[in-house]
Amino acid sequence: MGALTYRMAGLDDAARLAQMNRQLIEDEGSENPMNLAELEVRMRNFLETGWSCAIFELDREIAGYALFEARPRPYDAARQEVFLRQYFIAAEHRGRGIGRAGIELLETSAFPPDSPVVIDVLSGNSRGERFWRGVGFEPYAVTMKRDQPKSGG
Repeated sequence: MGALTYRMAGLDDAARLAQMNRQLIEDEGSENPMNLAELEVRMRNFLETGWSCAIFELDREIAGYALFEARPRPYDAARQEVFLRQYFIAAEHRGRGIGRAGIELLETSAFPPDSPVVIDVLSGNSRGERFWRGVGFEPYAVTMKRDQPKSGG
């Protein structure tokens, strides 16, 4: 296995990012119903509105991506935190330490220094939760939802 590298995504990467995002949505069990065209538009919007996206490459092959935003901390706006919105490693690259290496690479060269990293993990995504705990993340809050009963009848 060669060294994991990354490059920052541009708008011309939006279609490929949308494909990986679709796989991420399926892998994590998200309710997101967006199709590839909608995901591409959304990815373009992220890239045009200040989000950063690192595309991981292994031996010149795309291995995954990370979509993140540096933002003011909620209780100390003078300091930053990183919200890691999407993190994806392609199935054929999993189980070999690529995910962990990607996090370490981002922390040392892409994220602002000394900034905590915040993620959301869907409650039914036990594999994802195990991964995040394995790289040092700990639960901080639980977001809950309740669907409203359908009206009409």
